[in-house]
Order: sequence, then structure tokens, then C-alpha cells
Amino acid sequence: MSKYDPLDKAIITCLNRDARMSSSHIARELGVSERTVHNRIKRLIGSKAIQPVAVVNPAVFGYSIAVNVFCESELGHQAQAIEALRDMPEISYIAISTGDHDIILQAFFKDSEAMHEFITHKLHQVPGIQRTRTQLIPHIIKDNFQWIPPEESFVRPVGDQPT
Repeated sequence: MSKYDPLDKAIITCLNRDARMSSSHIARELGVSERTVHNRIKRLIGSKAIQPVAVVNPAVFGYSIAVNVFCESELGHQAQAIEALRDMPEISYIAISTGDHDIILQAFFKDSEAMHEFITHKLHQVPGIQRTRTQLIPHIIKDNFQWIPPEESFVRPVGDQPT
């Protein structure tokens, strides 16, 4: 059973819409006390269920081209490749994958020349990267920071209700 309930989901949903929304505003919207909202937010942050961060909009800074890159790494060299990729400022996301590709990354660029330089020169000089496949992302519909767990993740056992 989850340690989070529908009130936690409602608070997360409010904060996901506007992370600067005050506890008093959330309390009024949800019909609960401000103290309850404050305590719930504190508990959600403390349990690492949510993390207060500033989300950067790449387009505002001129980074209008997004790509996904699927990488195959040399056997035994995945950690070395990831370490080198981690420090590249173009890359916004890195994940280990299963299947045809070992590493998946997302990167942002100001123009096609910068993207081409990164893919053809910088990325292929990373130790341990054997082969890559690149996908241009014309439009991101839903970003990972917008994800909220489904309803069944917010059901708490009866009698286990925090304030």
C-alpha cells in the first residue's frame, strides 16, 4: 500500500501547475487547513516524493532543436562513456537502456550546425561509444517534470492518515 493519499496527489497536482503556489492558496483550493498543506509538502519533500527545482525552458535561451540519441557502447566501457557524457552541457538527460541501445540521451542545440558538430565530432570522440542513432524531436508534448503517478499510487491504509 502507498504511503501517499489523494490529498497528497491534489497538493502535488497544484504544485505541478505552479510550484510557487502558497500553502494558503492550496489550502483554500482544496478545502483543508494551511498547516495541513504545509506539513504535507514538508513530508513530500522529506521523503523525496517531490523535489523543488527550477525547470529551464531551453527555447527561451535559444535552444530550439532537441534530439534523442540512442548509443551503443563497447562491452565493459558503459560507465566510462556515461562519465564523459555527464559533463557535456548540451545533454539534458542520460539513461541506461535495455534492448538495441545501451545509453539514451537528450540534447538541446541553438542551430543545426551545433547539432551536427555535436553528433559527428564531439559524441563520436567519447571513449566507449561505438555507434549512435539520432532522432530529431520537432515538438515536446509532455515533459518528464509534468508526470504525476496514477490514482492507485495514492491510496493509504485506513487509520494511517497524517495531518
